[in-house]
Amino acid sequence: MGKMATPAQSCDYLDALFGQSGRTAVVTGASSGLGAEMARVLASAGGDVIVVARRENRLLELAESAADLPGSITPCAADLSGDDGLTAVAAAVSERGGCDVLVANAGTVEVGKVESMDDESFSRVLELNLTSQWRLSKTLFPWLAKSDAGRVINISSIYGILGPVRSGLSAYAASKHGLVGLTRTQAIEWAEQGITANAIAPGYFPTEMTEQLLASKAAQRLRELVPMARFGTARELAPALLFLASPASSYVTGTVLPVDGGWSTW
Repeated sequence: MGKMATPAQSCDYLDALFGQSGRTAVVTGASSGLGAEMARVLASAGGDVIVVARRENRLLELAESAADLPGSITPCAADLSGDDGLTAVAAAVSERGGCDVLVANAGTVEVGKVESMDDESFSRVLELNLTSQWRLSKTLFPWLAKSDAGRVINISSIYGILGPVRSGLSAYAASKHGLVGLTRTQAIEWAEQGITANAIAPGYFPTEMTEQLLASKAAQRLRELVPMARFGTARELAPALLFLASPASSYVTGTVLPVDGGWSTW
């Protein structure tokens, strides 16, 4: 009969699979909600995390709240829609000495039906949710390619793999579908450099972006569309994130992982 693993051995095994010690990650859209939680998760696993958003005060608060974690959180205030923002992120990565993981989470939503949404609103959503993520991945590609286990994790949405059940999300759905297409293309084109690219497609989670919606009468209808009959919590993204960010996912690329309580199984 084989010996049972001790708790210390189990921890060493799990850390070897999913730990982030010695790895540097960039998390965009990290000033609140899912982005902030994903930054904490990576730092809790020992990673050094560069958090990117426009609201510097929020990033400083996040870094302060993570002071006791095994890893670290470094604020980088930047607007990814412009060249200056990309330069700022590149400088932060260069100062850290590299980048192993990119979590492209920055995103926005503007409501407007296909036939009535104005050009400027549509363009703003696509610019931040898709174009800026493409430009940032290009900027960080040289460092990701030098990593022993480069990881790109694009945060899409259930509306990146399905049609929206709510009216007025044409630009958002288009951008998130586009992000899935970008993910699969990155997976193919960057496989030679050992970089994996995957997407997470969250269902409805309480965030700043969804706060008003999930507090409205429409929330009950949305809840009925979830087989588990509830919305997600930010911590429930942690296992998917750690798996895709870690050496354990070395042969997983080009996938979209829904974390949606079963929404996408209908």
